[in-house]
Amino acid sequence: MSHASRQRGLRRRRPNFDDSSSSWLVTYSDAITLLLAFFVMILAVSDLNQGKIESLKEGLAEVISSENNATPFTEIKQGLDEYVEKNGLADQVTVTLDPRGIQVEFANVALYDSGSAQLKPDAQPMLQELGRVIKDVSHGSHMIEVEGHTDDLPIATDEFPSNWELSAARATGVVKYLLQTGIAKERLKASGYADSRPKVLEGDITTQDQREADRRVVVTVRRY
Repeated sequence: MSHASRQRGLRRRRPNFDDSSSSWLVTYSDAITLLLAFFVMILAVSDLNQGKIESLKEGLAEVISSENNATPFTEIKQGLDEYVEKNGLADQVTVTLDPRGIQVEFANVALYDSGSAQLKPDAQPMLQELGRVIKDVSHGSHMIEVEGHTDDLPIATDEFPSNWELSAARATGVVKYLLQTGIAKERLKASGYADSRPKVLEGDITTQDQREADRRVVVTVRRY
């Protein structure tokens, strides 16, 4: 066999790697990437509670749709806004959406007399409506927090030695009423803050205006 023939034989036995023979590597790498993404997603979701999952769903809905999507919080706000407007309570009740969920703020005069933690009879229809809307629209993954706030004027009575006891009693009174509307006790929380969290007001205000604004009860419906 000549030297040229031996060279041709060697060339014939050499494997020929072209683009088509290595294309399986691309498919394999894609599969590995998808598996990695899948396991990362499983790990992330496993650490989410129901409220976070709900928040994720709402966020995704907003991304994929240009329309305003109805959520439990927007439905609660709409229902309460209609009730407030119908009954002329705009100067006593404010309903707002915030990052935690929805806040319903009651001016103190809407619920209680000065120095008292006994709910006024006129306050009960509004609280009844609040309980109904929360129960009908919200989910079990929503927590209802009730905060009582006072002004900085001290109180010292046998029943309420300080504003701490008064604010806590007012928050508890609202919680007890919401329990009567059928909301599960596990979802309710009452807190009294006295005058430790004054309401932030803009512009030049008088001390009296500040104190009137500070006397309030705030009901927050939020995710766990």
